[in-house]
Amino acid sequence: MRPPRKPPTFPHLARQFSTSKPLYRKPFPLHPSPSTFSKTFTNPTPHHTPTKFPSSFLQPHTPAFKNWFLQTPPYNRLNIPYLHSLSSSYSLDVHVPVEITPPTPGSDVEITSFSWNSFLDYLSLPTDEIDGYNDDNISGDTTIPRLYLTQHQPPHFLLKDLPPPFTHLGFNIRSTSIRRYQQTQPSTPVNTPLNPTNNSSKLPEIDIYSSSIWLSRSSPLPSKQTHTPLHRDPSHNIFLQLSSSKKIIAIPPKLGSKIFTHLYRHSRLESTDPRGRIRDGLLTWKESNVFERVVWGCDDGDEEVDMEYDEVEKEVVELLELCRDEVFETVVERGEAVFIPEGWWHSVKSVPDGEGGGVVGSMNWWFQ
Repeated sequence: MRPPRKPPTFPHLARQFSTSKPLYRKPFPLHPSPSTFSKTFTNPTPHHTPTKFPSSFLQPHTPAFKNWFLQTPPYNRLNIPYLHSLSSSYSLDVHVPVEITPPTPGSDVEITSFSWNSFLDYLSLPTDEIDGYNDDNISGDTTIPRLYLTQHQPPHFLLKDLPPPFTHLGFNIRSTSIRRYQQTQPSTPVNTPLNPTNNSSKLPEIDIYSSSIWLSRSSPLPSKQTHTPLHRDPSHNIFLQLSSSKKIIAIPPKLGSKIFTHLYRHSRLESTDPRGRIRDGLLTWKESNVFERVVWGCDDGDEEVDMEYDEVEKEVVELLELCRDEVFETVVERGEAVFIPEGWWHSVKSVPDGEGGGVVGSMNWWFQ
């Protein structure tokens, strides 16, 4: 009989570092031309790395930027009359799954169903009603939970403002994928030439696997930001920032798997399976906090914040520091987009803004 397997430990890392400063990560490289991006797919998948696209690549081809948001700085206030008009022509109010974060620190996130129009009303409420942030209450104490529409296909009446970006990146979308994408939302045509008319046969072909929209309120407070814990996707990912800003950390497949396995085998991630899938779609607050600490560290806007790690967490932080040249990080501003290759582990969180009261909006497409 074999002896029981011991939890893996990382080799001793002699390099010392301060836990009071954010760790260094490489910036996402900026791709020079939208039409040549597809040429990178002539390389095998293991050679793909995260890439950033400037706002000139996709923003001009995405009507949501002009239609959904008021065209005054900071361009993150919703055009509520327009959005209500899109859904008003349908007899049934569409419902969407929304994450609810209670105002009490340390509470677990829950998921419930909201009508689309009710969620829009929440997004447009005054800042002090949601964040509790005003001249008399700078701590942001409030009794109202925060809502987050996360990883859900856009309601069908929104798709005409969210055309797939792939033709502008030099791809040809397979005809079967076009039909499947349109059948998912049959009542709303996609307002884009899904494939170019010239030389399309010479372009690399892709399939659209799925798409998701992400909407939450912006806040000036670091403690009120949305956070997607470290995870990996089975397909390539194009992530487009519609309003406000988000920060992304990307970790290569082997390094991310080593970190995840280490935390899993030390019983820090009970809501997941060994392959990194989250059961029931949610981590507990305690599990999410583990990822927040080891991946983001003291990254809360302050120059120096003392972080105390236990032995399990410390090994992960030391490994990330040792492999610092493999880890990528970027802030995705309004109009910008990023490419995250399949299998790359990544974590995403919103960035505090100076005023609050706006919306943090993102859209992504998974493809192969």
